[in-house]
Amino acid sequence: MNSRLLVALLCLAAVSTGCIVHGDDGYDEPIYPGDATFRWTFGGLRCDEDRDIKGVNITIPGERLANDGQYACQANGFDGIVLHDFAPGIYSFNLEAISYTNEVLYEATGTFRVDGDVTVNIDLAPLGAPPSFAYVNWLFPANSSSGNPNCNQAGVAFVDARVDGGQWARFDCTAGHGGNSVKTPYLDPGEHSLELVALDSQQRTMYAHSGRFVTRYGEPTSYTATLRSSSSGAAIRWEFVDGSSRLGCGQAGVTHVEARINGGEWVRFSCSEGSSGASVTTPTLNAGNHDLQLVAVDGQNRPWYYYSGQFSLQAGETKNVLASMWVIGGASIKWELRAGGSALSCSQAGITEVAINFRDAFTGELVYGIVGDRHGCNDAPVVYEFLRPGRYEVEMYARAGNGTEYFSVNDSVFINVSGHVFPGPSSAALVSLFPQP
Repeated sequence: MNSRLLVALLCLAAVSTGCIVHGDDGYDEPIYPGDATFRWTFGGLRCDEDRDIKGVNITIPGERLANDGQYACQANGFDGIVLHDFAPGIYSFNLEAISYTNEVLYEATGTFRVDGDVTVNIDLAPLGAPPSFAYVNWLFPANSSSGNPNCNQAGVAFVDARVDGGQWARFDCTAGHGGNSVKTPYLDPGEHSLELVALDSQQRTMYAHSGRFVTRYGEPTSYTATLRSSSSGAAIRWEFVDGSSRLGCGQAGVTHVEARINGGEWVRFSCSEGSSGASVTTPTLNAGNHDLQLVAVDGQNRPWYYYSGQFSLQAGETKNVLASMWVIGGASIKWELRAGGSALSCSQAGITEVAINFRDAFTGELVYGIVGDRHGCNDAPVVYEFLRPGRYEVEMYARAGNGTEYFSVNDSVFINVSGHVFPGPSSAALVSLFPQP
């Protein structure tokens, strides 16, 4: 009689359950009886963290359990139960967490092997949910503030996260940092993708991470993501547009170009640094939209061309930006306040601020939008240097402290802006404002 047949006959004669027959595959048959200790959590929660749980029902096919397998959540003084005297073998089990109205709240199934005492750590999932999830926490790269910066030192207010390309969820930065973790949705066991984007208080992208993690049935896993800087930049070139012509530095009469980003400090470059295939590189920038202003000046430092626009960056991107600068001219504006046939001072009219605008006589577009360019009432004259050549109607508005509104007269003051011509204060056009009847 061969050994495999002998083991099979012995199993038929055995009184206890759990005897498993294997071929000659190097598998060691369990030979020692033992106790099975179950330690459970419920979606990562302990018994005292989910007060809706009355107890846990355990079913082990072929085994008769005390109290029909119905146990308190902390039957042995801990979150779990010790079941005694199992014969050697492999057993399957089913666990159900029951509410005080006998509703099934969580469930789990699995197997365990008895070859001496064994402990089964199992996390029960909500009824009907996939049986795994992960705890995610994040770190930030070292910076000038710290080798291991916290959220504040990293300048991060929020972290957006998504798993497997699903919906984004937003967390306070501290929810996943400094010993804290956030919980993924319930997932099928296996490998999953994770994306994290760290944002500052203005919701600008500061850091990003993409990676993969593995979840296991009935057992939460942990994943630590080290976010990396998402800083980007731009390589900026310029050209000069005059009518239908596109000019280089010499043809345009430009010696230097001054640039600033997002309203920051102006930086001066030699014109050739960003022309004829050359480019200047911005400082490190966050992903998102950025404002760019350029002023081209001649050898006498007079503004000759201008550019204002936006460019957008993705995380880690260096974008090539070509700025087509247009010819500019200027204007000079002054004003007077009148009522009842008399001129009023700003204090007499109760006005502290005026709004100036230029309406293109051909397109009707306003240079400074619906708000206008605001100045103190006593700031006249105001000199403008960055207007596109063309014909404009000058429109002005002011509001007195008592609510009286003053307007310029429609179609009363027009100016002609010529390229490279900049009227000074002595040549200011006069605009009269009258109270609205």
